[in-house]
Amino acid sequence: MQELKKKNQRKLIKKASSPFFWFLRLVFTPALYLLFRFKFDRKTAKGIKRPCLVLANHQTVIDQFAVGCGFNFAINYVATDTIFRHGFLSWLMKVLARPIPFSKGSSDSSAIRNMMSVIKDGGCVGMFPSGNRSCFGNESPMVQGIGKLAKRFNVPLVLVQIRGGYNTIPRWKEKPSLGKMTAAVTRVVPPEELSVMSNEEIENIIKKELSFNEFEYNKTAKIEYRGKNKAEYLECMLFYCPECNSLSGLFSDGNDIFCRDCGARVRINATGFFDKINKAEKIPDSILEWSRKQLEYVKSIDFSAFIDKPVFSDPNVNLLKAERAKKELLINSGPIELYADKMIICGKEFLYDQISTTVVGARKMNIYANDGVYAVTVPYRTNLVKYMICSYHLKYKKSGVTEDFYGY
Repeated sequence: MQELKKKNQRKLIKKASSPFFWFLRLVFTPALYLLFRFKFDRKTAKGIKRPCLVLANHQTVIDQFAVGCGFNFAINYVATDTIFRHGFLSWLMKVLARPIPFSKGSSDSSAIRNMMSVIKDGGCVGMFPSGNRSCFGNESPMVQGIGKLAKRFNVPLVLVQIRGGYNTIPRWKEKPSLGKMTAAVTRVVPPEELSVMSNEEIENIIKKELSFNEFEYNKTAKIEYRGKNKAEYLECMLFYCPECNSLSGLFSDGNDIFCRDCGARVRINATGFFDKINKAEKIPDSILEWSRKQLEYVKSIDFSAFIDKPVFSDPNVNLLKAERAKKELLINSGPIELYADKMIICGKEFLYDQISTTVVGARKMNIYANDGVYAVTVPYRTNLVKYMICSYHLKYKKSGVTEDFYGY
């Protein structure tokens, strides 16, 4: 027993190497400015030292590098176990950066043990409490228990806000736009303050500092984003046409997204808002407002008519089986279909009350099921968000639980 305990202790992650992060900072600081016009206001991070807990909102795929540019020490980031499934690159990342793997589909006690190990070793844990990049321009809900976790660590809580990233590197596009992306420390809460606060009070502070709405921000910031094809593959996020209620007609073309069923068309302008081009009276001015209309329409659908026929389906998807922090293995290829009580993916049934789902990027969905973790990959222009939203809605409907989270 003692030997097993020592073996488990040896497996715990220790603090990341600062010399390696100094090298990354030297490389990435100018690179991020040249590529994305990104700047971190380093004056706001002056005097902050390890050990500490750094939390930030999550807008883009480069956020971990953006946050790292602001500090003079290395950060052990908590990362979804999806990124540990890429063979040699994942091994190299584990050796050099020492990230902490976390499984979105479960209560991950090993991740918490590793975070405590890093803190006890004098390190810094970095987290994006939403656990998911912004789909529509606002921050996704935070993971439960983040206030309790921050209090338990008994180290300074450092809160960082990233701005301008959503329109710079939209998660559905292949190429970024050139605008203005910034980050700054907005608040530091010392451990002595955390110790006298309730978990709820700490969570409210985190929510206040990290909640961010890109479109509200740009109403006053008026940042212009230069680049071609601003609407490229936006139909990977939006699937509902407010003009005709079609669930399959949206298609992107350059800066435009339009409905092939009714002809409604809007164009993304320089500041990221929609200009109405044709038959678009019911389409809102922003992607965020459109997504809210989309969700409300899903809630209004009578799914009882879709027991024997799918609500919608898409061909040519791949179903893979994944293991925690290991490579994914292809099981089968075929269609994905959504019914009132289940999804059928490449011939395999997934009942809603036995799964949770999350979309990774724009063209991959992880399914956390009773018999393990699965991944679905799809071609360009295939929308996985509709499957994720509907799976949560139908799960809540069957269980009678109040609806509050749809995977984003």
